[in-house]
Amino acid sequence: MDYLEYQVPVEMINIFRKQAEQKIASEGWGKQGRNISVKVDNFVHCWTTEEAFKQLLIKEEVWFRNRGLYFGDSQGAGADFTVKINGEEVTIGLRSVAPLSLTKYKQVAYPDDRIRLNEKIADFHIVCNHDKGYSKFFGIISREELLAAVSDGKRLYSKKNQEYFRVIPLEKFNYEKLVSLITKMEKI
Repeated sequence: MDYLEYQVPVEMINIFRKQAEQKIASEGWGKQGRNISVKVDNFVHCWTTEEAFKQLLIKEEVWFRNRGLYFGDSQGAGADFTVKINGEEVTIGLRSVAPLSLTKYKQVAYPDDRIRLNEKIADFHIVCNHDKGYSKFFGIISREELLAAVSDGKRLYSKKNQEYFRVIPLEKFNYEKLVSLITKMEKI
């Protein structure tokens, strides 16, 4: 499987872990009965892959905006990344998945509530993974392709994450399209 890769320093990951713990405490996730250690890990994976992708874009001298670390409800959060292609702003979301999702299940989970509410679905989504500081970016899918892929998909409940997801087959995410899209992004 082809991928782009960037290593995020351990010191930064440790900072992300402390900030995730603060975020969960300040937003009251524990009071909601949510699995706090799983949520901390999820935020650390998310922020680590976002940092890695940001560094890849900087290396390519791409113009972008990045939401960065976000505290508050999901309605206030912006797109993970906004880039420009042919003068138009395009949003990009990252889907950081666990190693088993990539190797055993070969699928990408997407939050069901976003599909049902048609909420905050970026123009493109990149499937990625973080393991011991190494972030890998495997492929991309457009908003239209994502919605088509989940349109007849069933809702699956994750006991670990305590929420419903829709799954997209991993092969729907295309590495060549990811590389091509990055080359089309406007430079600074």
